[in-house]
Amino acid sequence: MKSYLSSLPRALIDVGEARTPTGRALLEERYRALQRQIPLLYIIALANIFGVVLSNGEGITQFLHPATALVALVVGRMFYWIKRRRQALTPDEMLGQLRQTLLLTALFSLLFCWSAIDLLRTPDDAHATHVILFSCLAMLGCAYGLSPFPSAARLPLLLFGLPLAAGLILSADPAHVGIGISLVLTILLVLRLMNVQNEAFSELVRSRTQTESEKERARRAERSAVAEKAKVRAIADTDPLTGVANRRAFLDRLERHMGDEERRTISLMALVDLDGFKPINDTFGHAAGDIVLAAVARRLTRAVGRAAFVARMGGDEFAILATDQDQASADALATAICAALRRPYRVEGRQFRLSGSCGMTLIQPEERDFRHSLICCDTALYAAKDNNRGSVSFFSPAMADSNRRRVAIEGAFRSDDVKDQIQLVYQPIYELETGILCSFEALARWSHSVLGPISPAEFIPIIEQIDVIEEVSDFLLRKAAGEAVKWPETVSLSFNLSAVQLCSGQTGDTILAILKEQGLHPSRLQIEVTETALLADFQVARANLKMLSDAGARIVLDDFGAGYASLSYLREMNFDAIKLDGSLVTTAASSEAAERLLRGVLGLCASLGLPCIAEHIETPEQREFLQTRGCEFGQGFALAQPMDAHKARAMARSKLIAIGSRQRKHRQAG
Repeated sequence: MKSYLSSLPRALIDVGEARTPTGRALLEERYRALQRQIPLLYIIALANIFGVVLSNGEGITQFLHPATALVALVVGRMFYWIKRRRQALTPDEMLGQLRQTLLLTALFSLLFCWSAIDLLRTPDDAHATHVILFSCLAMLGCAYGLSPFPSAARLPLLLFGLPLAAGLILSADPAHVGIGISLVLTILLVLRLMNVQNEAFSELVRSRTQTESEKERARRAERSAVAEKAKVRAIADTDPLTGVANRRAFLDRLERHMGDEERRTISLMALVDLDGFKPINDTFGHAAGDIVLAAVARRLTRAVGRAAFVARMGGDEFAILATDQDQASADALATAICAALRRPYRVEGRQFRLSGSCGMTLIQPEERDFRHSLICCDTALYAAKDNNRGSVSFFSPAMADSNRRRVAIEGAFRSDDVKDQIQLVYQPIYELETGILCSFEALARWSHSVLGPISPAEFIPIIEQIDVIEEVSDFLLRKAAGEAVKWPETVSLSFNLSAVQLCSGQTGDTILAILKEQGLHPSRLQIEVTETALLADFQVARANLKMLSDAGARIVLDDFGAGYASLSYLREMNFDAIKLDGSLVTTAASSEAAERLLRGVLGLCASLGLPCIAEHIETPEQREFLQTRGCEFGQGFALAQPMDAHKARAMARSKLIAIGSRQRKHRQAG
């Protein structure tokens, strides 16, 4: 192949060098175009030959001119191309055909040129004009017929057209001189147009080849993806930190297991929540916490054996599904789980101790609702955590009432008019020193016609589990923001975000869109988040809060002091304020130790330069105590109770100042 190519003229190799995909594609496109056009080219040549002969007026004797021998050759080549039109050739054979085309084009051009110049010697001016006309038409027709093959297309112009134009210019006839000059200019223009056309043709082929190459790569990628589908699915179903299954894989396995109508044995589902993990994560960092979680996953896998399915549900919660169980084997499994988790954990020379609360439920063969089993197991886990750390609780009929209420609340939330039943009340937050109203905290209140009043502490965990918390929260934020725009600009809106919302990647964009829709500037929004919410997915939570903070919203760490110290969060995130848990305030009056703890927390906030907001201020003495210890803001029944939107709007506009349990008029600055 290489030696064959090397024997071709350089111009031909440039046209169809079949060593690259683009070169082969260009060669094939040129050859296919010539297959379509060359028969027409020969017809044009024959038409012009006969035109010259017939215009001479000498009849059939003119065919005795030697140039008319071209007719036989032209007709033969025309039928040759027609015959080979549908034949598939290799690149090597195409190159051979193009070489023949190049050589024959040169031969035909020289013969036509010689014939035309010979015929121009006639003294008949009319006949000479006909010769010039038909010669020019033949030249241009052949050139454009060969335009897909530029090396050959130039030959009629250079070997036929230019010599003919030179003969006309050198003649004594002024008209012929003018025609010759015009012919030269026309040839130059046609050459330029052919170059432009050739560049566009080549670029089109290159683009098409690249497109096909991209498509082929896409097809290969698709085949590769299909081949590795099982591997990708395994990765998607695996928790990357611990190596066990993730929440999605566990729910899928549980649903398929309970949907199996051929199941005949009792199964066991368990939820394990670690006790004492949070201080490890907060004090020694996430790296240490990750090591502990990986060790917990390994211990659980060994404790339950290969017959059980272990998954990490998120945070420090794990789930287990074991088949072929009864009460005795379930008890033994629970004992093994708790014993495995109690053993000390060693991380970088340190020793940690923690335990696991475990909620279990036995799944009967006839049960099919996996969501109901999850709720039962969750109920048992709550009971275990309420009883004692490191304990196990089996779901029992005694828990059924609580479970039925949870199911009833879940069902009520799926009704179409539930949003109309949930109302917002607004509790004022004051500056303690001046009594000036600073903001209103929006609080949800739900009163069901059958279930009665349902507190947020009861229904929010349920709607988080059934995955409607974001929809409800967006509805309430839209409603609260629409009310807040009616307040003076000095009064802001305080709104709580749940863990599910905070760890959703779209929360920041959604909140800003709602504020824009309602016309409330982000600087008038105060977002309250808890330590627990941050723990669920710290990186996503931080990204959402940064987006809101950059837009102007204030970020407040809520319920500070309710559990373990959130020092790592104070260090890693930029909060605008800290809201003290109400238990710190209410117990300080009756316990000296609680009072010292409250003073310590206030001192910590002061050292960090963060303002404090105290909740549950129920007496003037508590307000006085907090104010003298440097707490800047507060809310509670001693200042004002939560109120409906109409009263909140009236209070915001009235410029009332709270002093203890009394209120008086005050002209607010600004």
